[in-house]
Amino acid sequence: MASATASVAAHQPGRHGPVGNAVKWAFKTYIRARKAIDDMADEEPVTPAIVAGGSDGEQRVRRTISAHGEPLAAPPRRPDERLVVRWLSATGAEERPVGDLRALLSRDDGFVWVDIPTFDAPAERLLKDIFQFHPLAVRDCREPGQVPKVHAYRDHLFLVLHAPEPTQTGDVQHRELDQFIGPRYLVTVHERPDAAPLDMDLPETRTVLERIEAGRAHPASPAELSYAIVTRLAARMESLVSDLATTAAALDRRAMKSPRGASESVVDEMFELRHSLLAIETIADQNRVVYARTAGLTDRHVPPTQRPFIEDLRDQFGHVRELCQGQRELLQGSLDFTRTRSTAKMTARCRGWRLSARSPCRSASSRRSTA
Repeated sequence: MASATASVAAHQPGRHGPVGNAVKWAFKTYIRARKAIDDMADEEPVTPAIVAGGSDGEQRVRRTISAHGEPLAAPPRRPDERLVVRWLSATGAEERPVGDLRALLSRDDGFVWVDIPTFDAPAERLLKDIFQFHPLAVRDCREPGQVPKVHAYRDHLFLVLHAPEPTQTGDVQHRELDQFIGPRYLVTVHERPDAAPLDMDLPETRTVLERIEAGRAHPASPAELSYAIVTRLAARMESLVSDLATTAAALDRRAMKSPRGASESVVDEMFELRHSLLAIETIADQNRVVYARTAGLTDRHVPPTQRPFIEDLRDQFGHVRELCQGQRELLQGSLDFTRTRSTAKMTARCRGWRLSARSPCRSASSRRSTA
């Protein structure tokens, strides 16, 4: 019916001109849209993509989207990127099968460290079935958020921390590190952002494990192991701020020494660098607030022997925040100086233009008065 109508509209005499052309264009567009819809309806439905997952290398998990807009399943990852169960005792760290986890949790001559590089369906079952963590805490691991937090449960603490992760474009994005700290276990859950490469390193846990295996670290409790891991996180943040500070100093020298003022590219780099420092400062301050809240919990959750660890971590994140604030003030001063100098030069040029524009009028008026 629509095709016949379009054909009549296109060949009717007397339909030339703007109105006729508009009618013909509308009908042709309608026909093309209907044909595209019919072609799509004839195609077979697309099956959701299956990605590799699971600690045993054989599980599969479907990529779906939650009500919060975050992926429920982990992004594609390497086959060997699996959750690892380690038994830590006075003799060091020993990797054990996942099937031994229940028996290990009943022992009192050491403690368990479960490290989950990428959250997936087997990891979720382990957290729910073996540890029986709260469903909301498990959901926070499955759906990373934007704000660090701490929750105190009956027999363990759940901490959500953030770490800055530089991207290839120079931006800074949040990477989450979740921790379940119990009397005989520590469970660490890492987030790998979608844009991160498949071989992204986990520097905090890797460095601590290397120190334990080399005999340079001997954590005697899950709290001490958590302290060592978060200390590496804070140290990495400080190193990142140091690199940004070197760049900020170079930009400041270029802005000050340039006789014509900072170029547009230098100003853009300053703004981008200031934004990166602000992102790291925000992460550090939010982590500091988490440990300030943890220090205020009852002795049932934070024994007196563990309070020095919490106080020190709060100070470490506060130190990173202050470093970011100092560098941001330096960049802001450079931007203010550049803007003031550019404004002064523009004002001087405008004044010179006005004087040069008035001078012919003054010469003509003086000649008339002389005549």
